[in-house]
Amino acid sequence: MRVLSALAVVALALSGRALAAFDCKKAQVAGYTYDLSPLANEITLESNVTTPPTITGTKYRLNPCAPLVADPDSVPAIDRCPANSWVCRLVTNFKKDEKPRVTEVNAVAGVGTKDEPRLEARASGNESPREFHWKMSGAEVEKVGWSADIKFICDKGAKNEDQPKIVGFSEGVLSLEWAVPAACALGDDGKDKTPDDKNGDQDDNSGGGFFSTLFTLFIVGASLYLVVGVMYKSLVVRASGLDLIPNLAFWREFPYLCADFAQHIWDMASGRRRDGYSVV
Repeated sequence: MRVLSALAVVALALSGRALAAFDCKKAQVAGYTYDLSPLANEITLESNVTTPPTITGTKYRLNPCAPLVADPDSVPAIDRCPANSWVCRLVTNFKKDEKPRVTEVNAVAGVGTKDEPRLEARASGNESPREFHWKMSGAEVEKVGWSADIKFICDKGAKNEDQPKIVGFSEGVLSLEWAVPAACALGDDGKDKTPDDKNGDQDDNSGGGFFSTLFTLFIVGASLYLVVGVMYKSLVVRASGLDLIPNLAFWREFPYLCADFAQHIWDMASGRRRDGYSVV
């Protein structure tokens, strides 16, 4: 039974497909690749509003490529951004001669460990999108679902160090605009991908994709054949040891069959094949 369990695990591992985490370096938008990794840093955006006799400060912490790093232990637990937050909103009240008081802290984007952003863009013919949206849901506050919507704009005249602009926070939706070179589509050579480049990539990869699919189907089929055969021999035939291998006699003869086949091909290629009777 240990052999059976091990084979089942191997088959599942070969036939299963692992879910890949969000890759900022190879972000896919409308079939084009974008490298957002230069933006993979925590950014803080702040705004203050005078509310006599106090000042209300709103701070947004965000990272478009990964969840935020947890707050240090020096920050009170009640004032920390929730775990797994990608975008966090903190509202602090300042009053003269008094310590700042955090009045609100919650996740605008990101709640669970498997949460990932969605990248959306309108189709623009055969050209790569010059604008696209980074969207992600967050916490539910007073029965209103919070979320973040970052509008990325391709701007080669800007710098990736430039910060996004706050458009507004309304009905639980934080809207930002971020014009940076990283928001421009990339080709394999690091230049803007053109429609011809994209079609060429598809042609170059078509052959590899076919053989890759064929190889995957072969591995999955062989794994299922082995697992089903072993289960049948173990549960029905009550076999054990090497006898668990399905069609054991055939597999024992298989090397010799391959050798005979190779010899036959060699004889045909070298012209050694003879018709009729041979001299004894």
